[in-house]
Amino acid sequence: MSPNLIKALLHGKCPRCHTGDMFAYRSSNLMKFAVMHESCPHCQVRLEPEPGFYQGAMYVGYGITVAAMVAITGILYIFGNSSEWVYIGVIVSFMVLIAPLNYRYSRIIYLYLFGGIKFDSRYTQ
Repeated sequence: MSPNLIKALLHGKCPRCHTGDMFAYRSSNLMKFAVMHESCPHCQVRLEPEPGFYQGAMYVGYGITVAAMVAITGILYIFGNSSEWVYIGVIVSFMVLIAPLNYRYSRIIYLYLFGGIKFDSRYTQ
């Protein structure tokens, strides 16, 4: 895995050109964090290869949620707090806070893995 691929994935860039943004707005814009471009603004590749493509991204989001829950549970266990309400409160609060990021990264990862769009250096800046 190249550093450019990881950087593009983390910044939500197009899988073909690694330049254009996949999402129209920043994740901090809570009213429009889910709005995606239909095609890359830089190389014009379609970011939704087929209708209903991103339904599979729910499985990636589920994996992110489970990983976060296991990590939080481990951290709370290490610090010795045994109240189940603390576990529930911290996990639910954390998952609500990262919901926009979970949504976005599940779609980004799913497109990179299963979208069939390969990097093409002709479209870089």
